[in-house]
Amino acid sequence: MTKSLFWLIFPLFLFACTTATTVPNTEQATAIQATISTNTPRPSATSTPTITSSPTLITSTPTITPTPTLISGPAPTLASINVTLITNGSRELSNVALTFDVGERPTWLADFDYEIEDVLNETNTPATFFLGGHWMMRHPEITRRLSANPLFEIGNHSWAHPDFTTLSQDELSEEILQANDIYYQLTGQTMKLFRLPGGTYNDLALGMIAYHGMLTIQWDVVTGDPVPDNDAENIVRIVMERVQNGSIIVMHANGRGWHTAEALPEMIRQLREAGYELVTVSEVLELEP
Repeated sequence: MTKSLFWLIFPLFLFACTTATTVPNTEQATAIQATISTNTPRPSATSTPTITSSPTLITSTPTITPTPTLISGPAPTLASINVTLITNGSRELSNVALTFDVGERPTWLADFDYEIEDVLNETNTPATFFLGGHWMMRHPEITRRLSANPLFEIGNHSWAHPDFTTLSQDELSEEILQANDIYYQLTGQTMKLFRLPGGTYNDLALGMIAYHGMLTIQWDVVTGDPVPDNDAENIVRIVMERVQNGSIIVMHANGRGWHTAEALPEMIRQLREAGYELVTVSEVLELEP
């Protein structure tokens, strides 16, 4: 990605970074057969989109109707694991994972792009959705439907999409566990994968995610879909230029991926034509079910 594209996407997709120095102790875990990196690769685009508009921000906190849940109480506690920062799976296997972030803030509400779900169903394409807790609270039926679909895998995208580099240990725990709890209460299922809000992190953030038993899943292919004039053709071109065995591709399904649904059918067609098998993140990492 060119520097200009990076700085254009950055306000929509990333937030400012700070540094923390403490990491909680973690227990030993089986090594994951995936590439672990402390820096997130950022691909280049073939053209430089510019931001032409921004989503409308809500300036007052809306009233939230309580969400009917199936189960009361917190999600089961997961055993702590080693700290991870996973950007891709094995480069020896032709597996590729499509991932979609679906998050919001209490003052910046988001919807859901049903067309993305339709395309994935129509093409029988597995995918991993990283859902935010606040978003799940407002969209319980969509959450349940995605969770029940055997094509899809669900991961945690925090409660309210804050900048994780600015939070204390207790605040990080709250963001992680609140999202785990609402997902468990709605579906009876647990999540083991975590996607950082905006992709930003420090040692404390990575440590707390591992302390709560979750793998931190980044990506190695950025589509740039939050940029309004990054059109479908360019999104597909970016993906096909940057994809390789084991790639994890990041997109958005909360209305912030302006041309994602439009790009998806051709992206899927070209990836399969190139010999890639589309799988979930757990499958690309060869994790046990």
